[in-house]
Amino acid sequence: MEIGQQALQRGVRLQEARSPIDILKEGHIFSGKTIKLLPGQMAEIAALGQKLTAQLETPLQAGERYTFQVVSLDRGVSLRVLAENPAAKLPADQVSVLLEKMGLQPTKENMAFTAAALQNGTALSKSLIQTASGWLGKSGAEGVEVVRFMLSRHLPITENVFQSLLAARSTGSMTGKMGSLQQLLVQNDFKQSEAAKAIGRLLGETAETFAFKGTANEKAVQLVSALQGTDTPEKAAAIRVLGQSMAANPSLAAQHGEALLAGIARSSEPSLNQNAELRPVQLLKQALSQLAGSPVSEKAVTAFKQALSLSLPLGHPERPALMQQLAQLADGFEIGQALSQKMAASLLQLASSAAVSLPGQAASRMAVLIGADALSFEEPPASSVLRDAFRFLGVDHEAVLASKENVQNAPQTVKQELIKLMSDTMPAPIKEAAEQMVGRLNAQHILSAESGPVQQLVLQSPLQFGEFRGDVTIKWEGKKKADGKIDADFCRVLFYVEMPRLKQTVIDMQVQNRIVHLHIAAEIPGPLLKKISSPAVDSLKEALEAGGYRLSGVSFKEPAALEKEKPPLARIMDDDRYMGVDIRI
Repeated sequence: MEIGQQALQRGVRLQEARSPIDILKEGHIFSGKTIKLLPGQMAEIAALGQKLTAQLETPLQAGERYTFQVVSLDRGVSLRVLAENPAAKLPADQVSVLLEKMGLQPTKENMAFTAAALQNGTALSKSLIQTASGWLGKSGAEGVEVVRFMLSRHLPITENVFQSLLAARSTGSMTGKMGSLQQLLVQNDFKQSEAAKAIGRLLGETAETFAFKGTANEKAVQLVSALQGTDTPEKAAAIRVLGQSMAANPSLAAQHGEALLAGIARSSEPSLNQNAELRPVQLLKQALSQLAGSPVSEKAVTAFKQALSLSLPLGHPERPALMQQLAQLADGFEIGQALSQKMAASLLQLASSAAVSLPGQAASRMAVLIGADALSFEEPPASSVLRDAFRFLGVDHEAVLASKENVQNAPQTVKQELIKLMSDTMPAPIKEAAEQMVGRLNAQHILSAESGPVQQLVLQSPLQFGEFRGDVTIKWEGKKKADGKIDADFCRVLFYVEMPRLKQTVIDMQVQNRIVHLHIAAEIPGPLLKKISSPAVDSLKEALEAGGYRLSGVSFKEPAALEKEKPPLARIMDDDRYMGVDIRI
C-alpha cells in the first residue's frame, strides 16, 4: 500500500483533471440525466460531474435520469440503458439485476457499494466493485461509512485512501495508540530507536530520566550537583522524576533524607516570586523544615498536617490514604524530642507524594519542596504548544520534504519515524501499529479540503499542556483572502478534547466580523457546565479583546448520545455541514 500525502494529492489531482471519456471504460455503469436530445439518436448527458455526448441504443426522454452501461468507446461513447429509475431510487432487486449483468453475486457488500456509487454519480466496473467489496467484508459497518464518505466527496477509490479514513474512524485516542506503540518498541528492545524517542517527546515524556548511580553518598552528591545546575527542561524532568521516585520508594527517601532536609532548611524562607498555586507547597516545606530542624512540638505537627492537607486537592484519589498515613506517623511523634532519621525520611516521602500529586505542576511543586524554587517552570502559551505539537507530528511531512533542497536537513517528525518503522524489518505488531498511526495522519490531509476561496482544515495531535494530557482535534473552516491567507475575521473553529472531568468536550467557536460566540458541549448537564465555566468568562473576554475580538456570548449544552459514541474524526466525517461549500457563521 502506497503511503504518504504526495500519493493522496496525486490521486486527487488526476481524478479531478480527467474528462468523462478518460474515466469511462467499456462495461462501466453509471447514473446520468439526459439534458438534450440530438439528431441521430445522440444525447447530451450530465454524468460524473460533467457533460458528455453519447450515442444511445434506444430513444430517451429529456430531463429524465437513467442508469447507463458503456457499450463501446471506439467512435465516441455508445451507451445502453440498464434501468429507467433514477439511481437514487433504484430498488434492491434492480441493483441485483445490474450485478448479475456484470457477472457478480448480489452479496450485501456488492449491493451496498453499487447502490452508494450509483447514488453519488461514480462510474462502476466489475473490478472496482470486487475490490471495494473486499474492503467492506473486512471492515464492517465502519467501512461502509468510509466508502459512503469517499463516494460523496468524489475521492479516489484506492486502498490508501480507504485505510486512512478507516483509521480515522477507529476508536482510541492518538495519545493511547502512540503510548501502546512506544510500549511495543520497549518490549522488543527498540527503546532507543528514533521513533521511540520522537513519540516520547510528543507525549511529553523525558527521553532520559535522572539516574542515581554509586553509593548513597555519591548519589547525594549527584543530587546536590543537579539542583545547583542550570535551569533546563531536563533538570525540570529530573526533579519531577526524583519526586515520583521518592514518593514511591522509602529507601530512596531514607538514603537522601539528611541531605535533602538540610537543603530544605536552608531554603525555607518564603519566595518573593512564589505564585498562589505553589504557596501550599511552600507552607509544606516550611512545616517539614520546622519538624526536622528542632524538637517536635504540637504546633509544628499541626502546621505540617494543615500544610499537607492544603497541598492535596480535595478530589485527589490518594488524599484519604496520605492523610491516614500522616495520622499513623503522628502517633509515633515524641513531643520535645528530635525526629529520628527514619521518621524524617517517612515525612519527606509523604511530602514528596503531596508535591507531585498534580501532574501538570509536579516539577514545579517538587522544586519548591526541595529548595530549587528559583527555577522557572512557566508553561508556554497554549497556541505555541499546539503549533509545535502539530509541526513535530508531521502531518505535512511530505510537503516539507518537497520544499527542502537538502532532505538530510529536514526537521525530524513523528510521521517520518513511523514511515521508517514500516519500511524496516520490524515485528508485525509494530508495523501494524505504525500503519494505523500513519493512516490517521494521512486522514487529516484527506479531510482538509479546499474549494475555491473556501478552506477546511482538520488537525489532530496528542498534547500535554498543564494538567491536560490527551488528544486535541481542531476543525477550522473559513474563506481565504485575496492574498491567499486565511480570513480570521470570518471563520468557524471546533475544538474536540477529552477533559479529565468534563469527558468529551466540544468547543464550537464561530467568528463573524471579529465577534466571537462560543457553544460548549460536555458530558455534564448544561446548567452545571455554565456554573463551572462562569468564573473564566471575564478572563476570556479580556484575552479576546487583547487580540482585537469581542465575545458576544457563551452557550452550554450536553452532547447527543450518538455523538458521545463517535471519535472526533468520525464526527467530522459524518457532519453534513462539512460537505457544503457555504460556511455557517
